Amino acid sequence: NTSPAFFPIPYPVQMAGKTFRVGAGRPYPYGCSEGVGGAINFSINAPGSSEASLVIEGCGTFPLAPLRNRTSTVWHCDVTLPFPAAGVRYAWLIDPAVDSDLSGKDQKPRFIIDPCARVLDSPGAEVWNHRDGAKYSPSAVIPDFHAMRNFNWEGVEAPGHSLKDLVIYEAHVRSFTRHPDSGIDQWDSQAGTFLGFMQKIPHLLRMGINCVEFLPIFEFDETACPRKHPETGKYLCNYWGYSTVSFYVPMQRFSSRLRQEDHKSAQVAAAVVEFKTLVRELHRHGIEVVLDVVFNHTGEGAWGETNWHSLSAVAESHYYLMSKGYHTNYTGCGNTVNASNPMCAEWIIDCLRFWALEMRVDGFRFDLASALCRGEDGQIAADPLFVRRLTNDPLLSHVKLIAEPWDCSWPDGYLVGAFPSGGAPRWAEWNGKFRDVVRRFIKGDDGMKGQFATRICGSADLYKADGRGPCHSINFITAHDGFTLRDLVSYHEKNNSENAEESGEDNNISWNCGEEGETDNVEVLALREKQLRNFMVALFLSAGTPMMVSGDEYGRSQNGNNNTWCQDERNWFSWAECQSQEAGLVRFCRLLISVRRRHPELFACEDFCRSIDWTHDSWEDSYNFVSFVLRMPRPKATSSDTATTAPATPSKLVSATASETDGYAASEDARSRVSETAQSSSAASASGSYKETALLVAFNAGHQAHACNLPHGREWFRLIDTQFESPLDIAESDEDAQLITGDSYTLSPYSCIVLKSYEDPAEVFEYVDLEFECGRDEKVAAELRRIAQRSLKEELLPAGATYEEVKCDVASPSPSPWAAQKLQPPPATAPRTMCDRAIGA
Repeated sequence: NTSPAFFPIPYPVQMAGKTFRVGAGRPYPYGCSEGVGGAINFSINAPGSSEASLVIEGCGTFPLAPLRNRTSTVWHCDVTLPFPAAGVRYAWLIDPAVDSDLSGKDQKPRFIIDPCARVLDSPGAEVWNHRDGAKYSPSAVIPDFHAMRNFNWEGVEAPGHSLKDLVIYEAHVRSFTRHPDSGIDQWDSQAGTFLGFMQKIPHLLRMGINCVEFLPIFEFDETACPRKHPETGKYLCNYWGYSTVSFYVPMQRFSSRLRQEDHKSAQVAAAVVEFKTLVRELHRHGIEVVLDVVFNHTGEGAWGETNWHSLSAVAESHYYLMSKGYHTNYTGCGNTVNASNPMCAEWIIDCLRFWALEMRVDGFRFDLASALCRGEDGQIAADPLFVRRLTNDPLLSHVKLIAEPWDCSWPDGYLVGAFPSGGAPRWAEWNGKFRDVVRRFIKGDDGMKGQFATRICGSADLYKADGRGPCHSINFITAHDGFTLRDLVSYHEKNNSENAEESGEDNNISWNCGEEGETDNVEVLALREKQLRNFMVALFLSAGTPMMVSGDEYGRSQNGNNNTWCQDERNWFSWAECQSQEAGLVRFCRLLISVRRRHPELFACEDFCRSIDWTHDSWEDSYNFVSFVLRMPRPKATSSDTATTAPATPSKLVSATASETDGYAASEDARSRVSETAQSSSAASASGSYKETALLVAFNAGHQAHACNLPHGREWFRLIDTQFESPLDIAESDEDAQLITGDSYTLSPYSCIVLKSYEDPAEVFEYVDLEFECGRDEKVAAELRRIAQRSLKEELLPAGATYEEVKCDVASPSPSPWAAQKLQPPPATAPRTMCDRAIGA
């Protein structure tokens, strides 16, 4: 039952003759927490209020006394119940207001959802977007404290990757496994859930992903969309989840159907336990977790929902940015959170601490983060209170902070490259300028080579001056909002009619390659495939931190819909389509990411000190052709440098011969061996003529074939040429790369190349994950399926298991620092302050 109809509750029959205790309680922590001696503590910060009552299911309404139950602006009490408390609903009444129906006759108290509630009574995945019965109106629930504090992390620690080393994968929990072709175990109950996502970790490992950025997973109301699909007649839904209801609660509809063998109290914590299970298994396999968090606005209010109440009913002017008594709208969603208010800023940071410390997430991406920088007057502050507090919070010093550095107010809210630091240069940013410039360059807009060069080199114009580096630029071509990569090369105009509304960006900087939408034109399809590969190369071989969107690795299409916020099936990942591209685009992306990770000195940069030579003829020419050489740092000399270098295992390197217009065709007659290269390397080192390993990268983003001059004095081997189809588009190892002969290499229209030159055999890399090629992914998948079948109880430690008994060594030779001191007793008449009385001291 998600209705608040159980309030107010008369004392039930089973309570006759039983007693329970109500005490003063403590003002902190906020929300519902364990009290002293089995009591349950309740606390809520409600400045400006004069009355408060706590309502508990099965017990009644308890008015709180200001002298006993209030400390400053915080109301609090503790309650000892004579029955198991886990799963019991509760609510607050603040300066009791009433809600009326349209006639004004049916009045009922305005029950408030605890802003810091850890659990709600909303249902699980089995009722996604159901519209039967009462409107969504959840209540806070007393958690199962044993389940909350005794999750078994099995000794798994967070990977602790540096920001520069991340390869970010933006994904939606439901989308990833909801498609009927996902093939996960227990599809009926686990498809589209945390446990369903967990079963697909092997795919992330094969791709080389080491960080997942989840679209919102805080509790939201997916039914908060009143429109229907114009063709199917089915209700649309608030799919993405950017209208948060409860900020400490994992999305209940991402929790699998509850198992019969799990006792009720464990079921109460199902979403919490299952999310922790997902985090643990991602961490076990070296993948970090970043949450997309929405603190710029909430799901309540004039544009939101009025069938439940929370922040606005507690302290509207403290939590929301108001103007002359009305909500401001810097977010395009009807309200703006007042992060410049000290109480609101504290609440947000307390919430982030919960997710970082209790749920063990590794970072946060802040949606419309510019809104969090606005002061009480609505203007962007130079040093926003919230940003400074968060940046310098000691409990959050280990998490990654990523800003979406804009909101819906232009131009003052556009802060790309200018997001306030709050102190140390910690904040990374979604680099919207990278996205726009790379799109324009790759599709062939004239005169973009200078801007393109700046973006692929880490955007020093944006991030160098304030002490940040290339890694603080989150580079992306596509994101959840906007065209997918496939649609970016297939549509010029958006196609959003199925949303039953006018929405979505009109300026997509896209190119359909000659025909709009689906086509059978072979030339158009071939060009689109090349452009997909070109975009991927630009993304992953740029300095900065790359982010790709789930599904782009196989070319997922949304049929031209660039704003699928209200669509369900349209957002699903198709595992059958992904498998069909296993030898095509999926393979290309997987190997490309491996090329990046094998050369971290060239791409995973913390500063702007890369060695780069631009080799194209002119910057003034408006035609979009650029070429450059990246050189690996010269290895430091060691005492072993004079030792004889053992040659590597001989392996054939296929050569290629030049062609004026068709690039290079393979020539089986020309041979070369890694051992010969290694021997020449030893000789070069001895003579002082050592040449560092280098990559030559060139982009021809135009309709003409273009020659790329090759630097002399080196042998160049082709790793990538996007004009070719798989498997010639990218080599699986340096040993398989083709040796290039001649002084130049001709790029076909709309293509790019990556060539490698090396003399050190230690720089000869494999780009295929041999462990997964040999079936390790099957072993990992089998273990994850086994974990997904566990009961919730099996994921918890027994009571007391989190403690370790330590024997006191009374014979320790270390002298006690208090041995010569005598503790003084307290004064006989110690003064008792109002605060002492309030906290029950």
